[in-house]
Amino acid sequence: MDITYLLWLQNLRLSLGKGTENFFSFITDIPFNPLTVLLICTIYWCLEKRMGLFILFSQSIGTFVNNIIKNCVCAYRPWIRDRRINPPPRAQAGATGYSFPSGHTQAVVGEFGTLGYALCRKDMEQKNHRWLWAVILCAAVILIVAFSRNFLSVHTPQDVLVALCVGALFVWISDLILRWEARGTEGKKRDVLIVLSGTVIIASASAFVLLKNYPVNYINGNIVVDPADMKNDFFGGAGSFCAVLWGWLIEKRWIKFSTECSAGLKILRGLAGALGVAIIFVLTSLLLKPAMHSLYAYYFIKYFMLYIWVTAAYPAVFSIIHKKIRKDE
Repeated sequence: MDITYLLWLQNLRLSLGKGTENFFSFITDIPFNPLTVLLICTIYWCLEKRMGLFILFSQSIGTFVNNIIKNCVCAYRPWIRDRRINPPPRAQAGATGYSFPSGHTQAVVGEFGTLGYALCRKDMEQKNHRWLWAVILCAAVILIVAFSRNFLSVHTPQDVLVALCVGALFVWISDLILRWEARGTEGKKRDVLIVLSGTVIIASASAFVLLKNYPVNYINGNIVVDPADMKNDFFGGAGSFCAVLWGWLIEKRWIKFSTECSAGLKILRGLAGALGVAIIFVLTSLLLKPAMHSLYAYYFIKYFMLYIWVTAAYPAVFSIIHKKIRKDE
């Protein structure tokens, strides 16, 4: 039934032409678009720190768990299951590894689902509908990205539906964790408990992913899915989640930055931070990767560095600069 649905969408895609295909090819990459990354960072650095943290927390833990599920189930992509399925080359090139659940779908829920949920809760607390338009927009982005994964023939409906559930579940769980921590007193050290528990889970999951057996099948002499590639994806997600945990603790205990500053300074803060993200991404790819003997370690360190910059290192930099500016004034 799932293949029948994908074949119907494939015929529809081919009949609508390249314009529609290109539109959905753009839409499908929204979760990993640099503008989406900039939006999340800007919310955290410049607008609402708690909301930004919520998005980072939800997105990173959801991706981490989604990658564990992928490495457990080891489901092949639709075009491997049925050769009648022919995704567009661009979409197929970006759909590496296992199929279940959809990483793009989970990521867009972790980002825009969390943002929409936070804005909806804000409206409810303030008893107005100021952000209703943004909540509707977030929901629309989630649905169209999820649909695009089927429309481009890179995921089955069940891949997308389960990813929607995984994403939504960890929006809820992240909210529960952060609210539970916020209710604790300083003496209870709930933040330390969360970070240490998360670190133990990351270490245990890493051992599982490294030691488990993976299916190794070939088509025309080529391996269908290389387990090493899937492990790389997992360790990238693990590095991100680990950095968000420790970055949050470091920032909360010692940095304590504020988003209260002038509009001009907020713009400068956002642009400088984004430049830092780009520099780290490029330098780790050019310098760190050739020096590392293990790609697993490389992906973990790369994404740890990126997310620790976002959550703690850059906030420490602009907090110091801001304090100096205020002192000089």
